[in-house]
Amino acid sequence: MTKNLGNATRNSPAKELKPSKLGRLAPALFPLVIAVLCYLIGRQFFGF
Repeated sequence: MTKNLGNATRNSPAKELKPSKLGRLAPALFPLVIAVLCYLIGRQFFGF
């Protein structure tokens, strides 16, 4: 069994990652994109 020296850092990222603006907005824009796609497909095929 190895000895725990207590000097290991756990889960330390190499550098702080700042999420880009697109990365933060993507979850909010995803339902809007789906709604627009459904609208366009419905208009194309069903004549809405």
